Amino acid sequence: MPENKDAPIVGAKYERRTETRLFTNAHVEIAGVDLAGNTFMEVTRIKNFSDVGCQFQTQIPLRRGTVVEIRPLDPTGQRMPQEPSKSFEIVWTTRCVPGWLAGARVSRGETISRTDYSREEPKREG
Repeated sequence: MPENKDAPIVGAKYERRTETRLFTNAHVEIAGVDLAGNTFMEVTRIKNFSDVGCQFQTQIPLRRGTVVEIRPLDPTGQRMPQEPSKSFEIVWTTRCVPGWLAGARVSRGETISRTDYSREEPKREG
């Protein structure tokens, strides 16, 4: 499958983000509709997050503009009843091994709390 044409240019020498990203390896459940129109649910890990979005690896190819629901899981990968899912819009994807790397921004009306994805001690981007 070819790379998503909406992916950022590799090797760009500038950073457009102004918000601080925190690196983590927190378990999450991602649910949505794939390119073929089929619903999916996948357990993966958030690579980093900020007040406006997050980055995660997925086995599901996603298109820019796709809305996914992301729910934090406990450290063993189990659902926590008190943690609701939140809506995110896919901003970019790029092919990686294995699967895809996706960047998503929080949908309007949603907020990200530092506790949502920081079950493990996050590291600030250097």
